[in-house]
Amino acid sequence: MEIIEKIKLNDEVIDSVFAFYKGAEVLLNDDKSNFDTIYAYLLLQATLIERLQKIVYMVDFYDKNKKQVTDKELKNSLGHNISDIHKKFFVNYIEKKDSIYIEKSLDILTKIVTVKGGYRYINFNLQNNEMFDMGEYIGSIFDVVSLINIKNCSINDLKKHSIASLNIIHIILKKYTAILINLLWNRKIGNGEVTLIPFQELVTKGFYQINLEIEIRDILLKYKFYD
Repeated sequence: MEIIEKIKLNDEVIDSVFAFYKGAEVLLNDDKSNFDTIYAYLLLQATLIERLQKIVYMVDFYDKNKKQVTDKELKNSLGHNISDIHKKFFVNYIEKKDSIYIEKSLDILTKIVTVKGGYRYINFNLQNNEMFDMGEYIGSIFDVVSLINIKNCSINDLKKHSIASLNIIHIILKKYTAILINLLWNRKIGNGEVTLIPFQELVTKGFYQINLEIEIRDILLKYKFYD
């Protein structure tokens, strides 16, 4: 791979990592029950995770084929559905105990950016939030969280709590992003083409080693959903 192409890939990873963590930090410090804030957070994460998925795919393609993937090949192979991209190319890199949480979170993000209702670029009217129950929507994360055996925990109450839902989705996406980046750093994919990332501390501060069940339990305890 040409030096200029390596630099471009590194720049794109840096931008994605910075925006994912720093953008999320700003939004999560805002009023997390606010409709616009929740939408902005989910849209940001959907966009940046798609970028990282495609960068990892591009590196893998080059390593296997000794040539760069064309824009047409990238479009035909991946598209924009991050849930499908994950299932097609990355599912085997995820531990079984984490896969159900990651797949559900990616499904939520995919639906956020899926165009419907006659629109070209949006899936609902942001000015009329009655068309889209954001709290109930992100609360669907508890369809998989409910599989954790939590004593004295009411799932019905949890679905109504958008703050807890968003925090759970965020911890899951943090781990998924760290997994994608570590595929490059540890050369499980590629041959070290992407190595200049200056944000290593952001994805090695335990994000890759996150125990999702423990973290989810802690979030539920924090918001007093069980004794």
